[in-house]
Amino acid sequence: MQYKKYILVVIGIICLVGCRSISVNKSVMHTATTTPVALGVIGIHENHLRNTDFQVTTIPMYKKDIRVGVTAADFDKTTYKAYLSKSQNNKHQITYIDSLETKPQFLKIELIDWVSTISELEQPYNQQTIAYLKRQQGAEMISSVSLAVSQNTLNEINSAEAVFLVNKNYKQYELSLVKGGKTYKTIDFADTTIFGYRLSYFCWGENDKRRVALFDIVDENDDCPKNTYKKAEKAKEKINYFKL
Repeated sequence: MQYKKYILVVIGIICLVGCRSISVNKSVMHTATTTPVALGVIGIHENHLRNTDFQVTTIPMYKKDIRVGVTAADFDKTTYKAYLSKSQNNKHQITYIDSLETKPQFLKIELIDWVSTISELEQPYNQQTIAYLKRQQGAEMISSVSLAVSQNTLNEINSAEAVFLVNKNYKQYELSLVKGGKTYKTIDFADTTIFGYRLSYFCWGENDKRRVALFDIVDENDDCPKNTYKKAEKAKEKINYFKL
């Protein structure tokens, strides 16, 4: 009897986790939150019984464009259901039929230029963001999103030579499509439907001035590099220890 209860509990946990995540190109992504999100924002991630929630707490200024990677993926039953849950009126008129061999596609867009991202966060115009991150060890960045767009927009993004995350205006981002070294189109995140996201967190260490500084941003399931720490306070303790 106890064994059956244990099995039921395990099955229940698996179902709950499954309801809160999708698989995109072998990468597990959280299902989209009850509040709007965008690539590159920072906030607090919370797990609930049937979904996850990401509360945006700070939106960094990226004055330098940040290169992103773009991968197209076919919808399956799970990802299509996740999309419809965020676009109940099927905003992009995407039709998925499981029996058909050719499936509609969505995009996975992820930050890939971490050097530029860290450099931007360290700029004076983001000093409040850095101060916040040092205090709030639970803060994470949305480093990858799964999103749906119209077929025309999908084709335009796929044909771009490069795609960048840029500031549209104060506290808003958009995607910049580049060909021949020039931007030929921009896409507002408001014109997309984000239905999945993945997180990264911040690693702190000692810089050459013996001060706590941001050293890396790593995937939510990875460890901080050697001599860096998820807690800025721990990095500070190490610096103070070696001063003794």
